[in-house]
Amino acid sequence: MNDYLLYLLIIITILLIYFLYKIKNKKLFKEKIKIFTELIFFLTTSSFIFILFSAFRYTNMNYLKAIIIIVSLFLLVFSFGLITNNEKNYKTNINIYIGLYLTLLFSITFLIGRPRLNFNFNRITSIYKDSLIPFNTISLYFSGNASFKSIIYNIFGNIIMLVPLSFLLMIKNKKYNNILKQLLIIIPIVIFIELFQEITWTGAFDIDDIILNLTGPVLFTFLITRFNFIDKIRKLFYNTFKDKKVIKYLIYIISLIIPIIFIIEVTTKVIIYI
Repeated sequence: MNDYLLYLLIIITILLIYFLYKIKNKKLFKEKIKIFTELIFFLTTSSFIFILFSAFRYTNMNYLKAIIIIVSLFLLVFSFGLITNNEKNYKTNINIYIGLYLTLLFSITFLIGRPRLNFNFNRITSIYKDSLIPFNTISLYFSGNASFKSIIYNIFGNIIMLVPLSFLLMIKNKKYNNILKQLLIIIPIVIFIELFQEITWTGAFDIDDIILNLTGPVLFTFLITRFNFIDKIRKLFYNTFKDKKVIKYLIYIISLIIPIIFIIEVTTKVIIYI
């Protein structure tokens, strides 16, 4: 069966099950804005995943586009939370933000601009020795032979890569203001990324990448907690913004623009190639 047709059939089947569930529970007309938001979120994320695992990803997805799509979904969830104005939803939304971030992280580290996943577990036993020496790769970038773009991408990029997760963990729970508790989650993720890149030929294990990935969250957490910024920012994620319905709905409408455009783009391509 054509991969594009299979994708379309899966989406239609899931949507059919979804609507039957809503009809059975008599929620189809009672939760109109919730249902609409869930549909846009589902269609955008499924379109995003489809692009990443199809031949389209080489011509239709790059880092910037992926970030824009995920950020638009962040905004969609956030604005919907403002409209519903429910503390339980705010807490659930933080988990959704983390899920979206991890999706973006997986996309950037293993899929976008990378060769197809090609598993070879034997590569773990033959890791390049120099990549196990701390600061060896970092020193090479500053030896004068690397381009400025390469330094920004490989040094600065690795430093900020896990900062969003650090931020979201602190928003989720005050206990993660403690960097040691953050690292219990971040360290396994960083090690997994390096090893998974090695065994799938999508990158190479490098101890310096781990050092840089951990440096970002450590510095970020120190700065944002040292000056009490995190407590002020956390309030934004639980703020009801009372009596500002116009602003809430304006943010919501704006957040729909990019997801809807992306859904139309992917759907058009799928239909053309069926």
